[in-house]
Amino acid sequence: MTKRFRIPQDRSATLKYRLTHPRSTSKYHDFLALEDVSFDVPHGEFIGIIGRNGSGKSTLLKILSQIYVPTSGSVVVDGLVSPFLELGVGFNPELTARENVLLNGAVLGLNRRELNRRMEAMIHFAELEQFVNTKLKNFSSGMQVRLAFTVAIQAEAAILLMDEVLAVGDARFQAKCFEVFNRYKREGRTIVLVTHDLAAVDLYCDSAVLLEHGKVIGEGLPSEVTAKYRRMVADEQEADAIASGKAGHAAKQDSTATRWGNGDVRIIGIRLENGHGEEHTNFEADEPMKIHIDLEGHRDVDDIVVGIGIHRADGAVIGGTNTRIGRTPLPPLSPGDRLRVTYDMERLPLLAGVYRLTLAAHPVIHSLTYDHLEQAVEFRVTDESGRTGLFDFGGAWAVTSGQPTGAVA
Repeated sequence: MTKRFRIPQDRSATLKYRLTHPRSTSKYHDFLALEDVSFDVPHGEFIGIIGRNGSGKSTLLKILSQIYVPTSGSVVVDGLVSPFLELGVGFNPELTARENVLLNGAVLGLNRRELNRRMEAMIHFAELEQFVNTKLKNFSSGMQVRLAFTVAIQAEAAILLMDEVLAVGDARFQAKCFEVFNRYKREGRTIVLVTHDLAAVDLYCDSAVLLEHGKVIGEGLPSEVTAKYRRMVADEQEADAIASGKAGHAAKQDSTATRWGNGDVRIIGIRLENGHGEEHTNFEADEPMKIHIDLEGHRDVDDIVVGIGIHRADGAVIGGTNTRIGRTPLPPLSPGDRLRVTYDMERLPLLAGVYRLTLAAHPVIHSLTYDHLEQAVEFRVTDESGRTGLFDFGGAWAVTSGQPTGAVA
């Protein structure tokens, strides 16, 4: 299936301009929104469509909804389709929540008696009991999307097409929505979800498709497809950082907001390496990783400990260690002396996510700090195994036959 749009390049595409300039010719350029896209969605499957903005996701849903017709190829849809493309379209801001439910429910084919029967449950689901008789124009965007979603899911359709329908809802309401999706899965309905929420794809979808510039570049298990997308984005960010000269040099940016210490010893360089000895800020879970920390003495110092701390993206500390814990003494430094300290992980235990590295140099008795760089370097980890959380437990599964050794009450 291919979809091509003709984009006008001048004003001659308007009727007024053509009437006033009868000899003018229209100029267009072709935009290929989708190119040779092909995939199957079995009955009752929850599939996620991911990709960056402009990759063709929304165009694909509009073709599945029969709003657009493909330029070439065909689409076979077996079942009644309910598209959730723009929630709230058709709502009247001058009508109350109750009146909008009755109006839009009628559009979905539900009669007034059925809507009145469901009204209390719908308003409760949307968490709008106190505002059922309030005009929609006085609702916040979150209240409107809750009402719109609640009305939309009343459609008795076998196939649901959703384009970022949860982008405005809060985390609690999103959880309620996914409970509805899980119920739909049990009922055998088919769900196609376009979203940027990769965690939701990993958690709820049975399969996923990755689009890039209108082409399918990944298809299969959600964990594998989202990992490919994360790795693709991270590689591009790393390339941009290298091109701008920022990769691996965050420690040299002397910012008073993130750095402190008396300066007797200074951290002058940080380098993250993969298993091939290449400088990187994007790593695979379980692959080797080395952290090189370059020090320079500014005074005579014979008592030095170097430590690292790893934070997740929100700043919470995941863990930390130092050369004293690792029983690795450091030699004394004089002004101008330089030293490289390396922390070598043969197997990176972190799972998919964005992390930040804090580095510090101080005496054994931490009564003062030579140098401290707070969350100085950011790096990413991708994981295709489907594991969840922040780190791998490092255990192994085994199965044995025989009677259980204990009981669970």
